[in-house]
Amino acid sequence: MPVTGFDVDERTLEAIASLRETFGVKTNAGVIRAALALASIVSEHADADGTITIAPSDGKPAVKVVLGG
Repeated sequence: MPVTGFDVDERTLEAIASLRETFGVKTNAGVIRAALALASIVSEHADADGTITIAPSDGKPAVKVVLGG
């Protein structure tokens, strides 16, 4: 399997560590695979203007996310 390396800052390392627990995976590679799968699903369901709206089921207000830059 090919190996790809990249440098990340401390804030990104903390986010990856947190997402390991959230995603239930043990490795940074597992986090990246899960994040890419999630990003793929989100991008498939984005509106024509490149936004996606996340509507929590707990009564919290919806959040609009703009994909891309």
